[in-house]
Amino acid sequence: MGDAHRLADDAKSLIRTALENYTEKYGLGAMSVAAYDTAWVAMVTKVIDGQKQWLFPECFEYVLSTQSEEGGWTIGSGAQIDGILNTAGPLLALKRHHAEPLQLKHDAKDIANRIERATSSLRSQLAAWDVSTTEHVGFEIIVPAMLELLEKEDSSLVFEFDSKKLLMKINNAKLSRFRPEFLYGPRRFTALHSLESFIGKLDFDKVKHHRVHGSMLGSPSSTAAYMMHASEWDDESEEYIRHVIKYAAGRGSGAVPSAFPSTHFEITWMLSTLLRAGFTHADLESPELTKMLDIMSHSFEVEKGVLGFAPFFEADVDDTAKTISSLNMLGRPVSPKSLIDVFEAETHFRTYAGERDPSPTANCNALLALLHQPDVSLFSGQIFKVAKFLVDFWWQADGKIVDKWNTCYLYPSVLIVEAFVDILNLIEQNKLPGVFDENLQSRLAVALFQACFRPLLDQQEDGSWNHSIEETAYGVLILSEARRVSFFNDLREPLDQAIERGVAFIKSIEERPLNYIWIEKVSYASRLLTDSYVLAALKAASSAPATSATIGSSLWQNVSSANLDKHVKLFSKAELFSAHPVWELKGSMIEAVLLKPLLLKRRLEVFQRQGMQEDKYFDLIPLFWTSPNNRARTFASASFIYEVSLLSMLTYQVDEFMEAVAAPAFQGQWSELRQLIYNVFPEEEPVAANGTNGTKQSNGHTNGHANGNGSASPQEEVLATLKGFKKYCFEHPIVTKASAADQKTLERELRTYLLAQVQQEEDSARFRQQRDSGKPGSGSTNTFYNWARSTGADNVSGPFAWAFIGCLLSTTLTPGGGGKDVFPTAGEKYLAADVYRHLATMARIYNDLGSIRRDQEEGALNSVDFPEFKSHESVESKKQVLHSIGEYEYSCLMLAFNRLEELRREGVEATKDVAAARLSKRRMSVWSMFLDQVVLFDQIYVIKDLSSHHIVQENGH
Repeated sequence: MGDAHRLADDAKSLIRTALENYTEKYGLGAMSVAAYDTAWVAMVTKVIDGQKQWLFPECFEYVLSTQSEEGGWTIGSGAQIDGILNTAGPLLALKRHHAEPLQLKHDAKDIANRIERATSSLRSQLAAWDVSTTEHVGFEIIVPAMLELLEKEDSSLVFEFDSKKLLMKINNAKLSRFRPEFLYGPRRFTALHSLESFIGKLDFDKVKHHRVHGSMLGSPSSTAAYMMHASEWDDESEEYIRHVIKYAAGRGSGAVPSAFPSTHFEITWMLSTLLRAGFTHADLESPELTKMLDIMSHSFEVEKGVLGFAPFFEADVDDTAKTISSLNMLGRPVSPKSLIDVFEAETHFRTYAGERDPSPTANCNALLALLHQPDVSLFSGQIFKVAKFLVDFWWQADGKIVDKWNTCYLYPSVLIVEAFVDILNLIEQNKLPGVFDENLQSRLAVALFQACFRPLLDQQEDGSWNHSIEETAYGVLILSEARRVSFFNDLREPLDQAIERGVAFIKSIEERPLNYIWIEKVSYASRLLTDSYVLAALKAASSAPATSATIGSSLWQNVSSANLDKHVKLFSKAELFSAHPVWELKGSMIEAVLLKPLLLKRRLEVFQRQGMQEDKYFDLIPLFWTSPNNRARTFASASFIYEVSLLSMLTYQVDEFMEAVAAPAFQGQWSELRQLIYNVFPEEEPVAANGTNGTKQSNGHTNGHANGNGSASPQEEVLATLKGFKKYCFEHPIVTKASAADQKTLERELRTYLLAQVQQEEDSARFRQQRDSGKPGSGSTNTFYNWARSTGADNVSGPFAWAFIGCLLSTTLTPGGGGKDVFPTAGEKYLAADVYRHLATMARIYNDLGSIRRDQEEGALNSVDFPEFKSHESVESKKQVLHSIGEYEYSCLMLAFNRLEELRREGVEATKDVAAARLSKRRMSVWSMFLDQVVLFDQIYVIKDLSSHHIVQENGH
């Protein structure tokens, strides 16, 4: 009880602090200072007593005092755009002050030296900039404008850099939808926040009517640009800037933030965050809370249900939604009608009109506002739309998710988790009947699990996330939500322990540093937001549910914990997981089970499975992908894990189909079966001298005929099934967008794979015949070495899987939106082929090592049946030899892979293309995870024979 009272007192104290510098005219704001905006204010001049003067010299003094040794300005998160803008603004200010010192007395040589260092810093920062990953607001307008202004100031200040072409492409796309003249009308656009970007393109006198208490959409830099370029002096704008210098985060130091005021934003974020974590109206009750409620209620009424980040600024969905949520949770219910009318788009909610791309967090906030309505069924259409948008966003997101309002991936994760937990809760209560089908519920459950489990894996040894107090608060909030969900019941102990460690880290920090993780023109921090999230985390952590969670139980009701434990116990014996706690594997197992219904829905899509044994492998197929993905912290997208799990299911079914259906249908007619495969997957060969090509000719028919009753013959069924498999592979929407070379590799490896299946069946049939006749042989005309590297390796699915994944990565992780070769150079292509040939040979060796006894029982050809193994009399000695060969192939595989990585690195370094380098590195991390998956299967196979009679012939095997 003592802790609860103390937390409530701290929350009330925070609300009081927020209102300390509040004024009716300007509101409040606690956003941290920015060198960029401070530099713009430092450039404002005014004629006083007939003399032109720098109006805010304290701002220029601040700029001088904060330049780093390297020449740039490092205030912020370390995001590339922060350094660029926070250096470009001060560089322009230095140039102007150097050219025209006016009343300020500075050493001209010192200023010139500072200019030189700033120029050098900016040049190197631009050279290293990856434009493709930049999310900050309006950068595509602001940076080109700053570069143009610098060039006009001094013709030597021309900056060329690799990402400039992409920057200008984004710039042109943005400006094709927006013209500065739009600002002359009555409507407020977000461009008013960045008027400095339109100097020389805008009549500043015609935007005067957009001022709110002197500010241009709460931006000191935009207001400064207006003051500098309007034909008449604006006293109200000067008064606004003086207020910002004195009362904003700079507190009279001369520094200003990139936005002030931020009244609605900071009030609603504080209150909604505290209330979500478990604080009640009674906990927060105070005159200051009433004041905040009055501010929100008044604005909501006066501005007709849509608000911006401060009164009378351009409305956005975030501040509107947070206001609705806060008022509803505090007993002043308001309707979301205007939210829907103004911001609803075809597939999602817009943050504001004309945004470049949707924001997942803005959509989360809109969704949460709708989910907190008394009768959610009234908004089921919008709830479904936004939920589907967020599920799709999560499923396609590769690695850690990004959002345009916060640089930390945990921030959008918090909101997605909160929204998805609320949806599952409402579904359990039958308050959204018929809205979510089974497929979307399953995809949502996978997304929710990953959004909670990945932060659990990411926690650092000191209990923090990224050694940041605010990011650690996000982590604690996520894990506290996870404790409410039924499919986390088996992870309750690691969740509780992680929350305790996070809380301990938060409490160990006496002086809370500013966390520059929020995004404006440059990254910023807010003491009010940090303290709100910290208090929310402490509150949520202290409110642990006493019993097992029930939210999401309908998705988990038929899951056997004993079954999960059995699989986890098996996998924990693999060397790959020897250094990892068992709960990590259990989490990967839960993720695999949540993927299972999505695979089951498609189990008969290609292979109909008549006459097949029951497929018992569904629980483990996705586990072979989720576990290495989580182990290496690769965090490949949910979509990727689903696609490769589906591929694994199909390759198992191919093996089974070729063995149980195709081979009997063509028994003794192996050449006809080969011809059928060539018909379905024809080779393209060079044109021969006679003008024909070398492709094997056929009339397209098999030797089979329809049965007398009109049903298809077994041979025709084989043909139809193989055509269906081809259609699945080559009409797959991701494959069709891959490069032509990667599609061709897939076609070649699939044909080789199927032909090798035939060869293996033929060799095994000959082997059985020789054995039964008393004249034992291997059944193959090859040496063991040649067989292991040809038929033996080709008939595992590793090279085919490698090629399929290559198409996935070509589409999703190559420059320019995809469709480029996944290995762009001849050297990389050669080494990649060498990697997957060694991979396939290794897989064959370990496959046979684990199935010697079964192959003997079934009469299937195994590596140890070759004459080379005759000198080893015992099965154990044969196994030892086979194991050492497997180890050798693994060492060759890793040698080739490491050389491939070196070659890749050398290639991207030579091009100096930062975006290509990032994507190339990311592709290699996914390939590395794939190799782990193959190694894992081999290790499990040796521990336990995972044959088709038991469990799964997995990718690579």
